[in-house]
Amino acid sequence: MSDRLSHASRQVANMLAVRAVKHATAFLQGQDGPTLLGMHAEQLQLDLLLGDPLANGLLNPVRMLNVAMASTALAAAEPSVDAARLDRWMHVVASLMELVQHERARFAREHGVMA
Repeated sequence: MSDRLSHASRQVANMLAVRAVKHATAFLQGQDGPTLLGMHAEQLQLDLLLGDPLANGLLNPVRMLNVAMASTALAAAEPSVDAARLDRWMHVVASLMELVQHERARFAREHGVMA
């Protein structure tokens, strides 16, 4: 698979994974609010549409994280935030961040991309 996946596609997939984790981390650490998280998720969704299908081993977990980020942003922006619901979404985001980081390391080993 590595031979068919171009260097540029490998780099783009890696960059999208890094960006998703960065935005999710900033939200979970309280540096970004739900509006900014939602904006980042919308832009990332557009960028993921351009990803090479051969990089889906990494991009699919990034897509899952992005859906969780968007859902978390919506839950956090509700006027009467249900704290338990928001907490569950934040746990999902944290778990998917961990998955993306592990898949990114695996992708780097298999495709020679800097992790």
